[in-house]
Amino acid sequence: MKILQGGAPKCGNFWLYQIIQQILSRTGRDTTTFIQQHPIYELAKTWDLNYPSQASIDVLEITDLQYSYRISSIFRMPVTDIEDYLTRTNHVWTHSPICKRSGELMRLFDKKVYIVRDPRDRVISASKYYCSEYMLKYYPQEEKDPQQFLEKKFEKLMHEWVWHVFDHLRLQREYNIHISFYEGFLLDFQQELERLLHYLGVELNQSQQDELQEAMSFAALKSKNPKHLKKGQSGYWMDQLTDEQVEKADIIAGPLIRFLQYPGQKGQPMTFSPNPAHHDFEQLKQEIIASQEALYA
Repeated sequence: MKILQGGAPKCGNFWLYQIIQQILSRTGRDTTTFIQQHPIYELAKTWDLNYPSQASIDVLEITDLQYSYRISSIFRMPVTDIEDYLTRTNHVWTHSPICKRSGELMRLFDKKVYIVRDPRDRVISASKYYCSEYMLKYYPQEEKDPQQFLEKKFEKLMHEWVWHVFDHLRLQREYNIHISFYEGFLLDFQQELERLLHYLGVELNQSQQDELQEAMSFAALKSKNPKHLKKGQSGYWMDQLTDEQVEKADIIAGPLIRFLQYPGQKGQPMTFSPNPAHHDFEQLKQEIIASQEALYA
């Protein structure tokens, strides 16, 4: 079984990767990666990376012109034969948005899993990450304060989320993409895990599921990856974003936020739904564009 997992940056991709690896391991499947078989791997294990296992993860970049494999922000090489690459791995992670090559790539995988997170929490998490010691080392920038970064990059981060998520949702049926929710794993891990196991077509007994949940608890993962994982919460945008930012988030992403049934205003309980009210994505696209026009009026 070949699994491609995707998601916009800072949407719970690392957590999803670890959960899928646990599922593969606990169902007797090979978890050896392409990069672990590459000559660079032994050297990469000595690098100052963001978390201990980063050198061993198969991360793929997809553009209209090329596939590339990389290790963090340090090492990147083109994939000359994508089918040969896939003979050496069962689980690949990408942050890439949909492009001309995406359909070609998805057809090569048995399963595609995409993780979604409330964009208002995501922009806060992303701002802290891009201003972290690790990122500033490899991607130096003038702004080092997360709050100032958030204020400057808020619109860009929100737009990035909208179209990254929208494109994967509109292709969900065509390519049989499973949508996982970051909030689902936080609020009811077992239910979100059951949805994922059902999609993958594998079974774990209740004892195995309980063990997996314990191993994948945010506290357990954070203790091993303190630089990469911070809060492990949902809905903290309600306390940290200004009223102006909440209003701007609604202008940029409101139709998609409501489509996913995330809370619309501060003070509302955390909600989301893997079962949207409709699948008319042309209508949804036009609603997003119409909402965003207020920014340019």
